[in-house]
Order: sequence, then C-alpha cells, then structure tokens
Amino acid sequence: MHPLFEIVRLAIETDINSMIDEGHDAPTLLGELAQVAQKRSLDALLAFQQELWARPLSPSLPYDEPSDWEAISKTFPPEDSHARFSGDEAQLADRVHGGWLGRVIGCQLGKPMECAWPDECKKALQACDSWPLLDYMNPISDPQRLAQLKEESPHGRRLHRWQWLAKGQFSCGVVDDDTTYSMVGLRVLEKYGTEFTTDQYIAELAALAPRSQLYSSGLNMFVRGLWGMKAPYTAIFGNPCRQSLGAMIRCDPFGWAAPANPASAARMAFQDARGSQTRNGIYGGIFFAVLLADAFAHGDVARAIQTARQYMPPRSRFAEMVDFTVRLCAEEADWEQANAQIYQRYHHGLKRSEAVIWNHILPNAAITLMSLLYGDGDFGRTIGIATMAGMDTDCTAATAGSIMGVSEGAKAIPRHWQEPLHDALCSQLVDLHVVKISDMASRTCAIAKRNCRYAS
Repeated sequence: MHPLFEIVRLAIETDINSMIDEGHDAPTLLGELAQVAQKRSLDALLAFQQELWARPLSPSLPYDEPSDWEAISKTFPPEDSHARFSGDEAQLADRVHGGWLGRVIGCQLGKPMECAWPDECKKALQACDSWPLLDYMNPISDPQRLAQLKEESPHGRRLHRWQWLAKGQFSCGVVDDDTTYSMVGLRVLEKYGTEFTTDQYIAELAALAPRSQLYSSGLNMFVRGLWGMKAPYTAIFGNPCRQSLGAMIRCDPFGWAAPANPASAARMAFQDARGSQTRNGIYGGIFFAVLLADAFAHGDVARAIQTARQYMPPRSRFAEMVDFTVRLCAEEADWEQANAQIYQRYHHGLKRSEAVIWNHILPNAAITLMSLLYGDGDFGRTIGIATMAGMDTDCTAATAGSIMGVSEGAKAIPRHWQEPLHDALCSQLVDLHVVKISDMASRTCAIAKRNCRYAS
C-alpha cells in the first residue's frame, strides 16, 4: 500500500464532513469512500477525492454559491458607483490608524471570552463586575475569590485563565492570529503590491509565521502550501474549516489599503480567501474588506453594510444572513434578544461539522453585524456587544473594532482603550516580535494613498 494512502483517506473523511454544510449526506459519502478504499489504490482514492471536490451543492439547498472569481464578481456593482474619499492625507492617516487600533483593541477585549456561549460570557463578566462590558474586563484582586471561582464553575476557570488580560494586567497588544494576519497582509502588500496572487500570500505566510500560531483554515492553508499545493487545493484538501471565518479575520489590510475603493478591496480579499476557504468562507473576506473600504468614504456603518451586500452572490447564504441580520436589528429593540435569534438560526439551525461549531462564518459574521448596528456609532459599546454575544469573540470584536476605527478615526477612540497598549503589538513572526501600532498604520497608509479613490 502506498505510504500516502492513509493520509489521503483521512483527508477525504474530512472533506466529506465539510460537505455537510453543502447539503450532502455524510454517511452516504463515507460509504462511497469505504468502497473505494477497499481497492487499496492511492490513484483510486485521489480520483474519488477530485470527483467529490467537483460535486455541486445538494439539490435540496436553494442556493447558488460559487467559489470562482468570474461567477462571484459577475453581479458586482460598477466600480464608480460608490462614494469617494473627500478628506486630506492627515485624515486618511488617522482613519487607517483607527483601523489598526480598533482591530488590536477588539482582539484584546474579546480574547478572554473566545469560544464561550452567551450565558457563559454573561456569568463570567458579572463575576468580575464587568457586565455590561464597556472597558477591558476588571481583574479579581482577591486570590481566594479567584481560586474559589476556578473550582466552582467553567466561567470561573475562564476568568482564572485570562486574568493576565484584565484591566491593568497587560502593557501591549498580545500575540494572536487575528493581529498576526494583519501584519502578514501588510508585508504581502509591501512586497507584491495590490495585485498579489494567492500563492504569493501563502509563500509569505510560510516564510514569516510559525506553525504554532496558526489555526483552523489558516493552518490548513499553511501546511498544504508547505506540501507544494497551490490554491484552491490549499483550501479544499482535508480542510474541515473551508466555510469558517478564516478570510474574515485576514481581510482588514485589503480594506485599509483601498480607501473608498471597494472593487480593489474585493479583488484582494478574494485572492487571499481562496487560499483557505470556499463559498461563504470566501464571501466573508470579500464582504468585510468592501465594508472597510466603503466606510472610509463616509463613516456610515449602515451604509457601508449595504455597499458590501452588493458584492455578495445574491442567492448565497451569506447574502441571506446579511438581510436577516439587518432586518432583525431594525425590528428588535434589545441586542440580547436579537443575539438569541441569531443563535437559533445560525447555530442550532445550521448543519455543519464539529470543526466549525465556534468559527463558522455565518453566525460570527451575523454577530459582528449585530454589534455594529446596535453599537450605534459608539466604539466601546460596539466591541463590547461583539464580545458579550459569545462565539469566536476575539475575531468578531477585532473586526467590529477595525470597522469602527476606520469609520471614526484613531482620535475618536477613547484614551482608556488605547493607553494600556502603549502603541505596542507583539507577534511571533520573523523579525516582527514587537512593533509599534502607529508604524504599522503609517506603512499601511503609504499603500492606501496610492490606492484611494479621492473625491478630486
């Protein structure tokens, strides 16, 4: 038997479980795999895997969700149909800086509640007198109280584990893949420009990032790239998270680098996303990159959401989710009630593999949109809601913070959010262990100036 036989067989099992999200029946496909595996032929396995990759969505799903650029982009609005940036270079720099700060702050705030359900978030934040969350969570100064909480409950153990990210306990933006990807994205733009390819992005990621700092679909892309695979195979070979939020958490630099230029942001986000995602996972990267790009022009988050919606395949589940969430937030006065309905539809009601219980694009994107709409222009309230809502909170709060930072500018972000970071961001990337957030913003702005659609 070929030494790669078992590796490929296990990868196909992962592929099949991922196809649950596409309306397919996993037991039926696993039965087909078992029959092919009985031949003990690697060539037969690989042929079966390629045939699986080409299978369309189940006829039971009333959606049209392409993963190729030609089909995705055919319904895009005209490039010149969007508002232009009317500010000066100082204002542009402030907005780009705001995006970077917002992402780092949101990630830092959301990290302690990552992968928690709403009830656990509420109990944990109430236990440290931080509900509602309007600042970094309060530390628990009494060690006996903290030890008691650790023994009593899951949320107490969470608080014990994350005390180092409570207010007054940190002095920089800490290492996290949500900010690591922003730094990688910037390096890609500096090295290859806005016309970079997917394989160039993967090569740069492999050159800069340690394997230990990558997760889910990003890790799959990294490993498959090291194997010598090219996109889109890096997104589909053995990837259990092909419709996760992987592209959503990487897309910010492409929005920051395209002020008032949604078409450019969409193209860059697609080139990145196709390395690790398919279908709605790709749409998530395009959507939030376009939203960021459009927000530069006018700072109106609700308007930017509608612009980004125009870039979604009209019969996709992502487009349906945007419409549902916007309508829900307009009709429901209380964000917690709206959040419960999002969970009902996109957590309990969404068929998917166990690998994307926490990080599927649809519920997390819906939570991010909900936080923006209920945040009502308030930076702290927006990222607070994104965190209190639960699920992949460092990701949702980082994206929401970035959008608010671009919309309002760095100067509008209250000092109590900025000062604890001391303008420092840490990573484990090669030669980028501690950087100034302001330097990252300045370098990004140099690209943004060249790619901005100015009013004059």
